[in-house]
Amino acid sequence: MGLFELGNYYFLSRPRRFGKSLFLDTLKDLFEGHQALFTGLAAEARWDWSVKYPVLRISFGAGVVHSRETLG
Repeated sequence: MGLFELGNYYFLSRPRRFGKSLFLDTLKDLFEGHQALFTGLAAEARWDWSVKYPVLRISFGAGVVHSRETLG
C-alpha cells in the first residue's frame, strides 16, 4: 500500500533550498499522467497511468493576500 492510499491530507515540508519545487513538480507530473517522464523508474510500473487527476498549484510567492477577492 502506497502513501496515497493511506490517508487524506499530507503536509510536505523541507528546509529552504532543498528541492521543494522539484519534488512538487514530480508529484504534479505523476498525477497528470506524464508516463514518458518516468520511463525506467519505479513509478512507471507502480502507477496507474490510465487515471489522470486535476492538479491545483497555488503560489504565495507574489505577496500577502488580505482577502479572498484579491486571489482572483
